[in-house]
Amino acid sequence: MNILEVKDVYKHLGKREIIKGISFTVKEGEIFGFLGPNGAGKTTTIRMMVGLIATSKGTITIMGHEISKEREKALSNMGAVVENPELYTYLTGRQNLMQIAAIRKISKKDVEEVIELVNLKDRIDDKVKKYSLGMKQRLGLAAALISKPKLLILDEPTNGLDPTGIMDFRDIVKHAAKELKTAVFISSHMLSEVQQLCDTVAFINDGLIKSVESISGGDIKKDKDTVVIVTNDLEKCEEVVKNLAFVHETHRDENSLIVELDENSTPELIFSLAETKVRVNEVYKKYMGLEERYMALVEGGMRA
Repeated sequence: MNILEVKDVYKHLGKREIIKGISFTVKEGEIFGFLGPNGAGKTTTIRMMVGLIATSKGTITIMGHEISKEREKALSNMGAVVENPELYTYLTGRQNLMQIAAIRKISKKDVEEVIELVNLKDRIDDKVKKYSLGMKQRLGLAAALISKPKLLILDEPTNGLDPTGIMDFRDIVKHAAKELKTAVFISSHMLSEVQQLCDTVAFINDGLIKSVESISGGDIKKDKDTVVIVTNDLEKCEEVVKNLAFVHETHRDENSLIVELDENSTPELIFSLAETKVRVNEVYKKYMGLEERYMALVEGGMRA
């Protein structure tokens, strides 16, 4: 089930086109990463998604409700943490949450559940001014999750956190996605965090979505395999491989041949090399990490 649908969205600021027809969807329980350099259009996209600015063209729909037509219904299904959450520092963590609960008519039981979820039970009755940055981020996340939204939007949520704070935050987000079936949209400049946290990632640059790809075990999932063949008989190897029906592309790299071929066809490749008596030193699959894919798609882009 698609919780968020962004369809053919454009945004103009004066004569300048900031967003140029982007489209993507986020499913129930999916953690969706949004990556791109500074000025790529990440913040503008988020501002449209949370209803702060309107699209120039195209639609943004949350739980079947289009923001431009059913703003209140659409946004009622959303929670958001945008960098530093707005909190009343002179109140306790519990008092901050109870303020929101009173406005949204949320039960005390639900408040207690979200306090447990974000691991603030021991400090929830301390004043927020005594909280560390990590605790404030967790309280902000609790405020966003208190109404059990179907969509959670996180904009640079781990900025300024130490490694322990980042790990805690990551665990909470994963739990929310898994247990509450919340769709999570996360924009971050930390490639390592997106790689460890997300199921899917969209690469944006110059207002365009360059690609939307799945992540598995920290690597980009592809519908084709990439195999490296290390051999001293490079010319013969390339000649044989190029003529195989399941091979799509080859290129040389020093004493190796890099081959893109149909998924799960590596055994057939090895059999063909053995059959034609190509002497091979080593054959292994090459997996593409998020950083490598980012640099390939966002050419020369700064990590942001």
